[in-house]
Amino acid sequence: MNWGKSIVLTFVLFAALIITLVVISMKHDVNLVATNYYEEELAYEDQMNRIRNFDALETKPTITRSGDQIILKFPESVADLIESGEIHFFRPSDYSADKKIKIQLDNQYQQSFPASAFKSGLWKTKLRWHSTSKEYFFEQNVIL
Repeated sequence: MNWGKSIVLTFVLFAALIITLVVISMKHDVNLVATNYYEEELAYEDQMNRIRNFDALETKPTITRSGDQIILKFPESVADLIESGEIHFFRPSDYSADKKIKIQLDNQYQQSFPASAFKSGLWKTKLRWHSTSKEYFFEQNVIL
């Protein structure tokens, strides 16, 4: 084989490699962190105020795993002030597995979720609730 054919063959193989990589990358599903990313970014200052309100609490709610349950527990002083709220189980690797659940505390000021309802791996829990005059936000990673 002479040099001319080798150069042409090299360019053809390189072009085939590039085309293959483009086709593979086009088939790959790209998950955004949030579908409404721009709207959330515009409300960033409000989110920072919610986080500051949470940090100012003397006793804070906790999210723990106990056996096959994920337990959200509020201190009594905070639970009495809750008007409404939700916990968002956010799966960074698969947005279709995300779950939003309204806060409905029992008489012990806690709410439990079965861990079997969630895929194993990393979950970010985003807790947001509203009291009479303030809103609060808390985020914590949970590994199942």
